[in-house]
This record gives sequence, structure tokens and C-alpha cells, in this order.
Amino acid sequence: MNRFSLIFLFFALGACAHPYPGAVSPNPWTRSAEAVVEDPLASQPAVTTLLYVTDRTRTGGTGYGTDRSSSMAFGSLQIDVTNMSMPAYSDYMSGAARSRHTPRYDLANIVEAARFPGTPMPFSLENGAMRRDRSAILANQAARRDFTRALSDELAARGTGKVILFVHGFNNSFERGAFSLFELWAASGWEGLPILFSWPTGEPNVLSYFGDTQDGEFSVFHLKETLRLIAANEDVDEVVLIAHSRGASIATTALRELLIESRGAGLSMLNTYRVNTLILAAPDIDLGVMEQRLVAEMFGIGFGQIDVYLNRSDDALGVSGWLFGGVRFGSLGPEQLSAESRAVFQGVDSVHFILVDDARGEARHNHFRLHPGVLADIAITMRTGAEPGDPERPLEHLDLNFWRIDQNYTPEFVGDQASE
Repeated sequence: MNRFSLIFLFFALGACAHPYPGAVSPNPWTRSAEAVVEDPLASQPAVTTLLYVTDRTRTGGTGYGTDRSSSMAFGSLQIDVTNMSMPAYSDYMSGAARSRHTPRYDLANIVEAARFPGTPMPFSLENGAMRRDRSAILANQAARRDFTRALSDELAARGTGKVILFVHGFNNSFERGAFSLFELWAASGWEGLPILFSWPTGEPNVLSYFGDTQDGEFSVFHLKETLRLIAANEDVDEVVLIAHSRGASIATTALRELLIESRGAGLSMLNTYRVNTLILAAPDIDLGVMEQRLVAEMFGIGFGQIDVYLNRSDDALGVSGWLFGGVRFGSLGPEQLSAESRAVFQGVDSVHFILVDDARGEARHNHFRLHPGVLADIAITMRTGAEPGDPERPLEHLDLNFWRIDQNYTPEFVGDQASE
């Protein structure tokens, strides 16, 4: 197979099929005999509104396209399930019901609430000192206030202090990213406040992956700004950050830079940004680079836990590795971990590598929403914060930090006990 054919194959593997293929029904959570709990998805949510932050360009209507925007915008959107009622959808996404049909969605009511000034903000040099444009500073302050107010209002309306922040992968439209987050949120029992970070990707041509790689680097700054805005809100108690594929590279780069800033200022990364759980699904990151971050730079200690879902037969990451000339982190196997990393991980138990060896077809790369075991495990982690080996997450332990999950994996719901 020649290089062009491989590039085309990679595009096909990462492409967005339309209509959007809905998630599988996750494996249902079993109940602990000691716990008295309510069904986590017994009723439809009071709201189906998600917040979003994006540095995509606006399209002719209210949506967003595939090109970059120097100005970051935030707003809200609503997702409607079109082929089943909300109670039926809740049953489906809890694993309580099976169907030969998968959900279908419509994106509605996209409302851009505010837009930040473009970056870099205008400035001038006066006597060798940089002075930013005052109007841009005022516009930035106004947008920050609007974001803070909207975030606080939504947290209060939902009675939570938890934020679920999702960063989608390569060749995802704005809509597809929103649908994926909606499914994760539904599977968790509508836990927390969902926020989509949507970066410019999805241009329909076979060379788009190379451009998207640069667009991802462009978006690192805006993701850092998003995390700073969330962290500045005292109503936020915890952040669960979920990143898929190329989005994992954007997320870990942004977090690494914030970690360096925090250390330089003598601050705790965990206390400052409150990212208690970082979930990386099929991360499209060079293995050597990620080993440096996790081990040499002690990236892992900045978070409560890091869960990495891996599939050694991930076709998309296999082609990505061929294109870039190196193994991708998301297709890591225990035998590929360096001796130095293995030695370090013997004493670092907050980073978990979870093998998804039985994923097939499109689920090889999209196992976070198309593998019933993985979707169930992510959902229970979002809801409870449990770690592998805890009663809620009975994963099979292999060696060191490696665990295994299969299609029959069933979490155990032992949290949210009724008050006595």
C-alpha cells in the first residue's frame, strides 16, 4: 500500500460518518447489597443544555465551521433525541434497556453568549514596555464576567459543583463533539455540568490530518484559557476532563504548560485547577513524548487520577504511528513501556492503563462510546471518581499500572447512598 492510500485509509477511519452513529448501550451498573440507592437514570434530566467553548469560525447561521478563529466564544446549545423519548433514552444509556436502534440527535438552540477579543490582543510599545489595547482589555474582562456568571448559574441550577469538560478528536464537526459529550453525560446519569471544548477540525479532504495537527497546537492556548476561567470560579469543586484521540494531545499539552506555571508559582496543580480525573481515550500522542511527561516531568502527580484507554489493534493510531514514525500512546502494550517508566510506575499508582483488546470495527478507535464496557467504566468514573480496583470498578489487574476491560465488564454502583 502506498503512502497516499494509507493517508486515505486514515482519513476514512477518523472520518465523521453521517448521520451520526449513536453510542451503544453501556453495560448496566449492578447494585451493592449494602447500598440503598436510586436508579441513576430513573427519570429524564431537567435540562438537556450543554455549554460550549470554541475557537472555530462562525458559519452563516448560528453554527461553527472547520476553520480557526482568533477569538474564543462560549455559549449554550440543546440536543434533542429524535427517535426515542427521553425516559426511553435514559433507560438505553443506563444499560437498563437494549434496542436494535441507536439514538439519533438534532442540535438546536445554539446561543453564543459572549466572545473574547482575538489573540494576540492588540498592543503597543511605549518606552520599551508593552501596553495592551484598553478596549481589548475591557472586552476580555466583560467576556470573563459573562462566562463566570453563566457557569455559576448553570452549576446552581443543577445543584452540582462538578464540571465535565470534553475535548473531541480529529475530523469531528462541532455537532459530533456535542453529541459525544451528550452521550457520556447521559451514561453517567446526567452527572455534573457538561462543557464542550470544540477546536477547528473536520475539513473533508485526505490531507486534513496534517492541518488538524497544527490546528490542535493553535487551540492549546484557548484550552488553557478555558481551564483558567473554570478554575477561577469558586463554585467549581471538581473537573473531570475527557479527551479523545488528537484531543488528548491538545489537553495534555495545555495541562503540562499549566503544571509548569503552577510549579513555578509554588502552587498545587490539583488544588488550583481541580482536575481530579483526567480520562484519555485512544490518545493520539507519541509514546516517547507521553512517557517523558508522565515520568520525567511527573505529570501524573498533578491530578487525582489519570485513566488511559488503550487498544493495541487501533487501526487509526496504527496509521498515525506510520505517518509520524513512532508508536502512539493509545496503542501502547505493557511490553512497550520502557524499563525506566516501568520502574517509576511501581511507585506511582495514580496513572492507570486500561487495555481494550476486544474492541472491533469502529470501536477500535472510538471505544469510549462504542464499547459497552468502556462506556460503562467511564460513566461510573465520572459519577463516583472511583479508581480501578475500587468496588465500583472491578477491572482485571494485570501488571504494574495495567488493567484489562472487556465487553462483559460491569461496574458496581455503590455510591450516592440514600441519607438516613
